Amino acid sequence: MNTFNFYNDVVEFDIQDGILFGKYKVSKIDLESAKKATVFRKQITNGKKFPSIANISMVKEVTKETREYFSDEAGDDLTALAVIVSNPVTRMMGNFFLKFHQPKYPFKFFSDTSSAKQWITDYK
Repeated sequence: MNTFNFYNDVVEFDIQDGILFGKYKVSKIDLESAKKATVFRKQITNGKKFPSIANISMVKEVTKETREYFSDEAGDDLTALAVIVSNPVTRMMGNFFLKFHQPKYPFKFFSDTSSAKQWITDYK
């Protein structure tokens, strides 16, 4: 289990073995909270690119403008992103969105941290 070293009211971050781990603490990610989390992450990474695992299992809703933001300008410090989701419906909706808004980095959904770590290691 991760011990998060950096946190605010929206998200927690930790860096282990060259992988940036993030966990959202909110049930809805709107554009404001997405930008707040992204600015915070970029302060932590300080311009260095990282493969990342984002745990959004607590999240119930991600607004349309937030998904567009994440697929475009928010990820310039990521080499790849593994996203952990809590249910198949979220995963299905995410995969549908990816067909039209492909991020500029490798991106994949997972249901558990172990599988996400296995995949993301190739991007270290």
